[in-house]
Amino acid sequence: MTPQTYTNYAFISYSHADMATAKWLQRRIEGYRLPAKTGGTGTPRYLRPIFRDQDDLTTGVLGELLKQQLMASKYLIVLCSPNSAKSAWVSEECRFFVESGRIGQIIPVMLPGKEAGNERELFPESLRKHFESKPEDELLGVNIAETGRDKALVRIVARMLGIDFDQLWRRHVRRRRRHIAATVTASLVGSLCAYTFAMPVSLDVDVKLQSAELPMPKTVSMRVAGADYEAGVKVPRFEGISLPGYYRFRDIQLTLDARFYEPVDTNVATGFGLERHVSVEMRRDTTFAVFAGTVYDGDMNSIEGAEVTVGGFRVTTDAQGRFTIALPLDRQRAELPVAIDAEGYAPLLRPDEVPGHDHKYIIRKQG
Repeated sequence: MTPQTYTNYAFISYSHADMATAKWLQRRIEGYRLPAKTGGTGTPRYLRPIFRDQDDLTTGVLGELLKQQLMASKYLIVLCSPNSAKSAWVSEECRFFVESGRIGQIIPVMLPGKEAGNERELFPESLRKHFESKPEDELLGVNIAETGRDKALVRIVARMLGIDFDQLWRRHVRRRRRHIAATVTASLVGSLCAYTFAMPVSLDVDVKLQSAELPMPKTVSMRVAGADYEAGVKVPRFEGISLPGYYRFRDIQLTLDARFYEPVDTNVATGFGLERHVSVEMRRDTTFAVFAGTVYDGDMNSIEGAEVTVGGFRVTTDAQGRFTIALPLDRQRAELPVAIDAEGYAPLLRPDEVPGHDHKYIIRKQG
């Protein structure tokens, strides 16, 4: 039998409520540079692409395009949380993998938050039912709350490569130690410089969040000079961050992350003084900015010329049944009414759809 050829290393299945973690995981896996010679000849330097479904549809039937992506993915990474445990969509994606005979290629990732008495309580319904009927089956999960994000990432990569976690983690630690050693060496060299360079710099960062009538994150995360910080969104300000004196007269990298906002990656000059005040603006990302998708008939044939109305904006589907509506910030909402009309078909009305890039709608012929 010819072995299955996969075009995706993995498919990330998750509830829309866990989108921030799904984005983070996709970015970190695709950006994780594998150490040289890990796994032997033919091992890639990067695990790309990782497919992340951007829908949170309510229908219980998987579309053909989504099935193709699932079949093309070697692994299914399931973000397990109270949200995904109740998601019919996540359950169907898991069911597809199980029925394809690939339950051993499912990687459950337990998210921090409300803990269940048993990790399987956070599994989607189809996986829970599978283990109820086949209790002898085992599925080893990755618990972010127990291991931390770094170890969880390396465990997932090790599972996907089919190599020993300890081997990969040791390489990961050695690489990190080399980075730390380089930083320490730089500090020792800096300590030999003039007194000015030895004095620490106090850094204050004000974060200006672009306002909108949309859901807000709970916190803003910042990473600067190798350390992580967190602030509430009511007063997004980081005060009195002490930077070693050897950072003076050089640019330091500052990164900011917050759910529903574009990440910021910028360089900040510490300057000559003992204090540095920085103001950084964070703009809303495209989570609620685009409403796009495809309209099909009952036989999954795309429909050209269907009128799609979203939040007061009206467009017509193209020859492939596709439509795209770019919503200005003042018209973006977490939920929007969607109406679809086409000649010869029954109108479709969805009162509370969440914006996204690849919605799929099925309308039925009249009569």
